[in-house]
Order: sequence, then structure tokens, then C-alpha cells
Amino acid sequence: MTQTKFKLNRKALFGLMVLAAAGAMPVQAATITVDPIALDEAVDTDAKCSLREAVLSINTGGNTGACVAVVTEAYGTNDTVTLPAGTYNLSVTGFDESWSGIAPNFTADNVPSAAIGDIDIIKSVRLVGAGADATIIQWGAAIADADRDRIFHIYTTAVATVNVAIEGVTITGGRTFQDFIAFGADDLASPVVQATEYYLRRAGGGVAVGAAANVVLIDPALVGDENAAGRGGSQRPGVPGVPGPTFGLTLTGVKVQDNQAQGDGAGIYAGAPMTATNVVVSGNTSTVNGGGIYNEGDTSVTNSTISGNKAEGGGGVFLTGTNTVTVSGTALSGNRAIGGGAVSGRSGVTINMVNSTLSGNLGDDVGAGFYHQGAASLRFVTIANNISGADAPTAGSGINVFPSGAVAVALKNVLLAANKVGWDSTVEPNGPADPAALASANCGYTGSSMAITSSGNNLSSDASCTTLNLATDKNNVDPKIGALANNGGLTLTHALLADSPALSAGASDAAVTTDQRGQPRESPPDIGAFELDNITESTSSGGGGGCAVGVDGQVDPVLPALLAAALTFFGWRRRTAR
Repeated sequence: MTQTKFKLNRKALFGLMVLAAAGAMPVQAATITVDPIALDEAVDTDAKCSLREAVLSINTGGNTGACVAVVTEAYGTNDTVTLPAGTYNLSVTGFDESWSGIAPNFTADNVPSAAIGDIDIIKSVRLVGAGADATIIQWGAAIADADRDRIFHIYTTAVATVNVAIEGVTITGGRTFQDFIAFGADDLASPVVQATEYYLRRAGGGVAVGAAANVVLIDPALVGDENAAGRGGSQRPGVPGVPGPTFGLTLTGVKVQDNQAQGDGAGIYAGAPMTATNVVVSGNTSTVNGGGIYNEGDTSVTNSTISGNKAEGGGGVFLTGTNTVTVSGTALSGNRAIGGGAVSGRSGVTINMVNSTLSGNLGDDVGAGFYHQGAASLRFVTIANNISGADAPTAGSGINVFPSGAVAVALKNVLLAANKVGWDSTVEPNGPADPAALASANCGYTGSSMAITSSGNNLSSDASCTTLNLATDKNNVDPKIGALANNGGLTLTHALLADSPALSAGASDAAVTTDQRGQPRESPPDIGAFELDNITESTSSGGGGGCAVGVDGQVDPVLPALLAAALTFFGWRRRTAR
């Protein structure tokens, strides 16, 4: 056989070099800077680039209105919108979600449009503010509540990948509303015969990822029970088995606060994977599930605060789907729901929680702290002062499980303290006046068994956690902790007092080298989310020499003054010796 030989001449070699260089070049990306005082408009009249015009530019891949990308750049797949300090007021009203069909075959119709209502993002983009306290995005004060929409909606009907990163902004004042469509058939199985009702329900008051709208059939006789059961009317992106868009959301240094939803996820509705770091989700209210966050994707929440949110189910966070959710370095406090004041999880969700605090949450029914149906691993977690209204003998307020199959909530180095049941929310709607008078119930269950297991070194202030029975567990022991407070770090914690039995009573974990505040773990570590350093522990008795430490485990306030005086004297001596 004759072999053919190929020889590259200089022109061919140069061509290959050009192609290789082109392949190595970065993907095209554009940068647009928004003017904080620009009018919120899709058609430019003020010659200033607004947030809405900037997103329209990203969506269309070309300059819109007064928005012009940096001259040397081109629109691509990693574009950036820069939001300087200022308040960005949305004012263009209108809804791009509607319904069609005839009962019982109603469907939700959604064609995203950034030109009206919420800011619809249909392509990958990075939105970068000047800091959450400096860059604020909201609906203008002149816009009536009924005309408002959510702030951001990440959604497309095309087969595409849309990854959105939002950094350094506050998202506030968003609203979503449900629309009555028609009456359904009478539900004869209800305690009271009432006509069922069809609604178009919208999710995500602040931020929504995915379709976030669905037609639901509601039985007025089951309001509350029906909602808290996880049927909030939202809709995950795409159809199982059918190729469709994929989404991702990354939040960094963002505040999502004071948003409302007549649907799931008043703060954030995430129908896709989400990563949240150093985020504050507070003061959001949902009529259904997930006051702070409604999550249907693999998600991580790190060094964040979720507080003061309300919902039917999962006041802080509501977790559903078949996902893994990781929570670390995070405080969930002051949230409220019928079930799961801080956390409510469904059977398909696996929860990994480490170095986190659940404190002062309310459950009108059960599980004010941690309320879960699936598998979970809790390590170095503090669950304290959560209060529920349940009166069942097996109900729990700190942790309440309602098992599904052979799954369990496994605890290691977990501290449970003063979680109570028996509060009557109809008499004391804002919480019990005297929590100490209520029955203690750190652990409990709904169903046939307490699906809580011990991996060792847990501490409970009562005897309700009957399955925490290893030799290293401590039951019915006062943990001696301080009030929820700023003890350093990014989030609130319960400090261990100097004589706490949790000190050095934990088991070392190679994967956990710091506490919730980022302070180093000792060996052996303390139980719970807070680590009291060895120096403080060893000098707390007041015997011998060393620093004086208060009974709350904090340095005596006189010491800084003494140290300052000593340094001043030392500095004076050095000056006079010259």
C-alpha cells in the first residue's frame, strides 16, 4: 500500500497557530454599568442606562436604550451588570404570567419579559452591587402593592443553561399575588362542604428561579393543612424526561428582606441549585411554604442569617424535591410557621447541617426548630429556645421527625436546650409570655417512632431525646449557655458559660476545624455551634494567676482599660529614654 505523507508549510502552520490561539481566548463577555438615577424603563427617554435596560441588553445580546457595553467587549455568556451605590426603584408594572384552559384543565402560561413587571433574566449574567447596604433594589413607593411584582425572575422557555450570580445588593419590597380563576366541584370529603377554588399562584416574592407559577385547586376547608403539606402551587423548571432549560443561582453578600408572596418562597423561590454565602434573608412572609427560602435543588447556605420570616410551612426554609442541602455557619432565629418554624424538609431531601444555630423559632403546631421527614446529619449544632403549640405526648419542638421509610436524623456534637411545647397561639398570638411554664420537648416525632439517632457526644437539657443513649451523650443536663447574641463572627450564637458541661465534651471531627464564628475547635471540642477557647476555660475558676473572666465566658471589661494604661506607660517610658 502506498503511504501518503503530509508536510506542513509555513502558511498552514500559521493557520493552525491562529486557530489554537482563538481556542485559548476567553469567552466573550460584556460589562454594563447602570446609572442609579436612571428612570425604570424599557424604552429609553432619559439617555441613562437603567437596570431594566441593562438586563434587556443581556437578554438580547445587544445594546438597549442608553446601555452600552464596554467598547472592547462583546456580549457573550458571562456578561456583567455593575450596580453602583444607590436605590433602584422599579416602576414599570404588568404581569407576564397568566392562565388558560377550561376546568379542570387550566394551565399556567408564562412568557418571560423584562420589559414589564419583574426583571426577567433569560441568560447567564453576574449582577454586582456596591454592597448590600449601599445598593438597594425595590419597587418605588408610588407603586401600589397590588401592582407590584417580584424583583428578579430567572427563567426561560428555551433549551439553555442560565446561571445567575447576584452580589452585594439588597432585594426588598417584592410582591407576588394569586389570581382567582374559577370555582371547582364541591369536595364532599371535607368536614364542611365548600366549593373548591382554582387559582393562578405565583411564587418568589424577592427572587424566583424557574417557572414559579402554577394553577392550583384549593379546598377552603383545608387551608393551612393543605398548604403546609407541601402543595404550594409552584412548579419546577422543565418537564421530567423532556429536555429543557437548566438554572443556577449564586448569592453572595446579598440581603433579601421584607418581600411577600401569595405562593411559595416569599424571599427566594429556588426551583434549581443555589449557593448562598454571607446572605441575610429576613422579614419575608409567604401564605404558603418557605417564608425565607423555598428550595427544590441541591443547595448550600453558608455563613448566613435567616430570621424573622413567616409561612404556613417552613418559616425560615422549606426544602422539597430530591436534593441535598448543606447549611453551615448559619443562624436561623425568630422564624415562624405552622410546622417547621426554622426548617421544614420533605422525604426526598437530605440535610447536612454543621456549625449552625436554630434559636427562638415558633411553630404554631409542631417542630419549631427542625421539622424533617427525610435523612439528615446534624453536627456541632445548637438548637435552643424554640417553642411549639403541639400538645401530643410525643411531639417535639427542637427536633420533630415524621419518618418516611428507614431514614433518620443523625446527631453528633449537638446541643439541645429549653425547647418547649404547649403554647396556645390562639390565646397568645405573638408567642408565650412565660416560656419557662411550658413543657420541655427537645426531641419528638409524629407517627410511629423517634427516627433520631446518636452518633455520639450530644447534650439535651431534658430527657425527651430517648434515642440519644450512647455513653458519650448527656441527657437531662443543664447546658449553661448564654442568650443568643453577637459573640463574634458573622452570625449570632449562644455562648457556652464558663462552667458549661458541654465544654470539651465533644468528639473531634476532621472535617470541622472551626466553630460557627470561624474560631478554631479545640481537642476535644465543645458540644454545639460555639467553641469556648481553652484559655478562657482554664482560667474561669478565678484560682491562681491569669486573666479574670466573667461567668458568661467573656473577658472582664476592666482588662482592656488596664492594658491600655500599661501600653501608654510603656510608650511614655520609651519616649523619655530617647
